[in-house]
Amino acid sequence: MFVEERKQEILNILKKKERVSVNELSDYFNLSKVIIRRDLCQMEKDGTLERTHGGAILKRKIGEKISFQELSKSELAIKNDFANIIIDNIEEGDIIFFDGSVPTLIASYLLQKRKIDLTVISNSPEIIKILSKNKYIKIISTGGIFNAKNKLFLGEITKNNLELFNLKKIFLEPEGVNLEKGNLSCKNISIGEIKKTACKLAKEIFILANDSVFYQDSVFNFSKIQINMTFIISPTLESSIENLLNSNNIHFLK
Repeated sequence: MFVEERKQEILNILKKKERVSVNELSDYFNLSKVIIRRDLCQMEKDGTLERTHGGAILKRKIGEKISFQELSKSELAIKNDFANIIIDNIEEGDIIFFDGSVPTLIASYLLQKRKIDLTVISNSPEIIKILSKNKYIKIISTGGIFNAKNKLFLGEITKNNLELFNLKKIFLEPEGVNLEKGNLSCKNISIGEIKKTACKLAKEIFILANDSVFYQDSVFNFSKIQINMTFIISPTLESSIENLLNSNNIHFLK
């Protein structure tokens, strides 16, 4: 096996286990510990892992929000799957919050022609516009200061208005999920404050978690993982992550 192939295999092992020892890798590749340490040292310099005492852990990336235009076909297909799961978990009479993420936008389009007694609260003008074509759905905008870059209402006015409502269900997309520390995170602090408020208010929280977020942390931790959370995941998620969800008694749908 060539050096680069060995490094890739080390990364594959870390994705499944999150941490590995020099002894384990030495036995796995049937190579000396000196060679393994040299590989890990080089991989740390390359930024693909972090060395620990006696081994290595996978280096977590910094998560960022991705727009419609930046999504690949496979990523968009997963967002569509998430949107359908959202629809399956909405019931007559629900009071819900949509955070303006891609899956909630797609779900809004799916709700356009549904005859359902529903109240949707959102800080996304785009979602408000989409759902305004359905006369059966009561739509409430949080209002606030419009952030043109993120296309969302944000700030204290948004937060204060959101606190006026008793939310049954919320649907949020994080940019980072750290199962070891129990953190959900996003890059923008103002967006994070709205997600944080929504999590405090809701009876049921649905976390829209694509595969990559489990391997990265973002800037602002907006919530701890809670007992009333359900993770919506893709069928392609590594079994090791599913095992971690199960071992932490975290409910998930896919």
